[in-house]
Amino acid sequence: MFGGYYDDEDGHGGGAGAGMNPADIWRAMSGGRTGYGAYDPHQKFSEYFRCYPVVMMPGTERDNLNYGGKIILPPSALNKLTRLNISYPMLFELTNEELELKSHAGVLEFIAEEGRVYLPQWMMERLALQPGSLVVITSTNLPQGSFVKIEPQSPDFLDISDPKAVLENALRNFTTLTVDDVFEIKYNNKIYRIRVLEIKPSSKTGISVVETDLEVDFAPPVGYVEPSVRGTSTPQSMGSGSLVPTPDGHSMASLINYRQLASASGSTASLPNVAASAGHRLSGRPVSSRTSTPAGGQVAVPSLSDTLSKGSEFAVSKNKSDVRAIPSPLRLPFGQLFFGYPVVPVKAKS
Repeated sequence: MFGGYYDDEDGHGGGAGAGMNPADIWRAMSGGRTGYGAYDPHQKFSEYFRCYPVVMMPGTERDNLNYGGKIILPPSALNKLTRLNISYPMLFELTNEELELKSHAGVLEFIAEEGRVYLPQWMMERLALQPGSLVVITSTNLPQGSFVKIEPQSPDFLDISDPKAVLENALRNFTTLTVDDVFEIKYNNKIYRIRVLEIKPSSKTGISVVETDLEVDFAPPVGYVEPSVRGTSTPQSMGSGSLVPTPDGHSMASLINYRQLASASGSTASLPNVAASAGHRLSGRPVSSRTSTPAGGQVAVPSLSDTLSKGSEFAVSKNKSDVRAIPSPLRLPFGQLFFGYPVVPVKAKS
């Protein structure tokens, strides 16, 4: 007798279950199971929960849960899941029905309070959920992923010496990836946000990244600017004594309008005559000059004391036509560099 079904020895059925197939009665009594201990594969786990960020979990703070893709469910959810035909690893679809936003996640533990689920902070933001909002969690199956293209949300990601190794280690805390998810990873005490741009096999839902060979491609980070490549011309031979042109074909002096800058100064300092000067001893007495002297005269070499008192060699000259005058300090506009004056080689005597 099953649920009121009775079959007497004469083969006449009776009771409330008269005329029912015993297999149908067993299936009805077992809650849809097709055999002992097995459930209808079309049945799914689907429940409403109040969601909260993992920082609100009671007990010791577990900040590392924010840098993964797994959620914390209550023990009753585990009891229901074990009675269903759920494939492993357990994957879930999370839905904000009000805004029709979806994402996917795995489960880490079943220790949440009844009626609650704890999500990583980035997942709360992805689904536009506030603490205490209702979220629908449904069991699902996702294909094994083979390719993912990601986009770092900051150029700081380029500071990582080996980003693929860092990402490979970070993805161990994830079981699924969904297009448009912006998840977070932590490396060297710094948080990096990464968006999922593309997945393969192409799916409108997501992919599983558990026990699979996943190829990762990187898009340029948000805010990254390619360095401008300017063409460089081959400098002319230094032996020719000509100016080295800048990339646009003009000399640096003409580019910075050097003549006008020099003439705008009120005074210039005179350049010491290196050919006519000579060394000095510490005592102040002059050293005999080894330079050639003009016929019928000698080169007057001032003493060190005269030089320091009169400042004859580095005196300020008010005569702008003085051939020994050097230009005023070179003050360039912001962003311009000056790499020196042209070198005129000394001509060898024939």
